[in-house]
Amino acid sequence: MNEDLVKCPVFGKCGGCSHQDVKYEIQMETKKREVLDILNANHLPAPEDTPVYYKSGYGYRNRMDFCISPDGPALRRRGKFYMMVNFSECAISNTGLNSALSMVIDWFNKNKDKIDVFNTKARKGTLRYAVTRSAYFLKDSSVTFILNYDSDKKEEHLELIRQFAAEYSVPNVLVGCCKFNSDLSVDENAVVIKGSTILCENLCGKKYYYHSQGFFQNNPAVTCDMMQYCASEAGEGYDTFTDLFGGVGTFGVFMNDKAKEVLIIDNSKSGIECAVKNIEENKVSNAAAYCCDAMELDSFAPRYTGKRNLFVLDPPRAGLHKNTVKFLNKVLPEKMIYVSCNPKQLAQDLVALKDTYEMKKLAIFDMFPQTRHIESIAVLVRK
Repeated sequence: MNEDLVKCPVFGKCGGCSHQDVKYEIQMETKKREVLDILNANHLPAPEDTPVYYKSGYGYRNRMDFCISPDGPALRRRGKFYMMVNFSECAISNTGLNSALSMVIDWFNKNKDKIDVFNTKARKGTLRYAVTRSAYFLKDSSVTFILNYDSDKKEEHLELIRQFAAEYSVPNVLVGCCKFNSDLSVDENAVVIKGSTILCENLCGKKYYYHSQGFFQNNPAVTCDMMQYCASEAGEGYDTFTDLFGGVGTFGVFMNDKAKEVLIIDNSKSGIECAVKNIEENKVSNAAAYCCDAMELDSFAPRYTGKRNLFVLDPPRAGLHKNTVKFLNKVLPEKMIYVSCNPKQLAQDLVALKDTYEMKKLAIFDMFPQTRHIESIAVLVRK
């Protein structure tokens, strides 16, 4: 291990990072090589000069899900689910997250004798997680404490969390629950102790609201690069632009000038509620948001008939369901921009679309420095 490169005292033990001992330039080249090799292996030629976009290798994350161990907030030990690693600061977390972490640590230490820590192996105890979120470009943050729903000590811990909310400066404090036999660190029904369930971030000059229990890109600085890249490759003058798997409307709101009509579609109710708010906040007059599963899009098909259509696809790691592929091959948008966090699934989906679409351009974005994960964007043009 090259210790001169490592910025974290628990690197090698903590499962949060895997690449801190590798020069950042080598990390990016390795990730690029992985994406190109996967595509080439699937007969999807990708140019060797494919660009890689990146920002800072550290201090980028806007969310961390800290397990609660007997010694306080922690992350899981690498390769050992039931073992924890404690630390006072996380090198890949942004400043706001580390500030929130220090407050949770201080609160935990003051109340250590009163806190009933959940034992993952025994599936007993009360306090399970402290999930921290913090905007990168704005000053907004939250801590969501997750309790064991089946514990009979929830009320005592609610009182401790109320004390945390009163004593510390985190603007948004929430409490959620999950069953003893599950391992969820979010709760759509989380209760607000202080502040709001909604956080705010600024991306590319647009204001975006997102739910504390919902999805939002983990690296806002690189997200801006992705947004600008998609906008530059989209073209102009479309009748309809669809932001599919659109979440809070990140691409739909930013790229609303690309078409007469913008549709933001996602299956998350809280995400779509925020998308509606973001449309209003940014005074976007030609956009609408719809809560709909990407597997069930047939009712939208008539909206694309006889029109120039643009799609941005940003699916989860599982990629496109066969019904979604079938729908896309039916409505045949003029251009699609596929944002992927899983190069293997990207290749599989491009193969499923190869009879109707050709990959014209590819770009790689290092959304997750110091880890093995990578984001890529493929520009697809109808044959």
